[in-house]
Amino acid sequence: MNIKLSKIASLLSLDLNGPDTDICNFTIDSREVKTGDFFVAIEGKNYDGHDYIQESIDNGALAILCNERFDTSKITVPYIICQDTLKSLGVLATGYKSIIGSPFTIGITGTNGKTTVTQLTTEILKQCFSVSTTLGNYNNDIGLPLSILKSPKENYQRCIYELGASKKDDISYLVNICEPDMTTLLNVSEAHMESFGSFENLMRTKEEIFSHTNTSQVVLNKDDKNFARWEEMNKHKKITTISISSDADYFIEKIDDDVLYISTPKGKFELSKKNCSGILAINLLFSIALSMEAGADIQYVTDGIDNFSGVKGRFYSYISSNKSIVIDDSYNANPESMKSSLNQLKNFKENKIFIMGDMGELGDKSLDHHLSVFKLAKDIDVKYLLYMGKYKNEAKSIFGDSCRTFDDIIKLIGYARSISDESTVVLIKASRFMNFDIIAKGLK
Repeated sequence: MNIKLSKIASLLSLDLNGPDTDICNFTIDSREVKTGDFFVAIEGKNYDGHDYIQESIDNGALAILCNERFDTSKITVPYIICQDTLKSLGVLATGYKSIIGSPFTIGITGTNGKTTVTQLTTEILKQCFSVSTTLGNYNNDIGLPLSILKSPKENYQRCIYELGASKKDDISYLVNICEPDMTTLLNVSEAHMESFGSFENLMRTKEEIFSHTNTSQVVLNKDDKNFARWEEMNKHKKITTISISSDADYFIEKIDDDVLYISTPKGKFELSKKNCSGILAINLLFSIALSMEAGADIQYVTDGIDNFSGVKGRFYSYISSNKSIVIDDSYNANPESMKSSLNQLKNFKENKIFIMGDMGELGDKSLDHHLSVFKLAKDIDVKYLLYMGKYKNEAKSIFGDSCRTFDDIIKLIGYARSISDESTVVLIKASRFMNFDIIAKGLK
């Protein structure tokens, strides 16, 4: 991108201090600054970007956005002063989208499956349009604006953004930045309960995905227990439906040993189950519906799915050095995603090993949720449970001699390697704070 500092100041309705020039990139990390960058000094929970303004200038920053409390007397490059750099970052992202023509935009949220649906929808739409999308897991009040502003070119036809929430009003803030034309709420289940306070607060926050005046269409799952509620909320919009069990705009007509038979408003087609391995059927349907409603034809859908390599850390499978199938689902976990992964695991014929860590932010229901996961793992005939966390006694009481508990992640890796071979499939899953990605790497 190339944008003049004067234009940035205009978008913010603020003054530019210093000469006008072109900048080519926005960044909030002084360590990543390259010559020509615009450094935005963000105040975080554990750091303050204003402490690194001089470092950013030394690394080549051409201009600075800082809060009005900062002493600007030592800044040697052009700068803009604002009341709140984080909010200004969001304003800039919205303004930049308008500069590049306000491309048709899809907003995706939900407790589980956001990243997979975002990336698969992106892969499909890339077959027929120029696309801007979420960078990595940049789905919050910092990440979404940066995903928009870091777009490397300006002729986008479609934008697909993942919107995450950890507290009330997060989603409404994000939809006001990206102004989606079409949105979807994949699902709602318990997660981040300590910050939301109640399930109703969580539900209402996720439902903010429907709130922007720009949104004229929503994609909803007819099988979801909340479908009627969401249908009523969106009765004045175009509602597109999906289902894996009944007639809908997009649904699976039949599944046999090797093929999924998909019905859509643009026709019917077949998908090889092998090419969809590791993708939940419902996430597959969401991606198909979103991409086709955004203009993709069937051929682009099948090409995009063929090209999709999966998302590391999210039910991403590989063959380990000792020939076992390893499913790396280590990125994060909550009760529903745990159960979903186990229900996929039960379809494997190999002996099942479940490497499980704790789920965080579940409040006073934490023990109950962990017990339900232990029981489900036992019910689907997991041969060995390798567990690391605070509920060791409970895990052993359910699994007995088939449970091994660990305090050391390296010892867990060593034991897992000793009991896995070409006859086993290994599922790795825990909340992010458990750092189980180390296990996924250690088993390769």
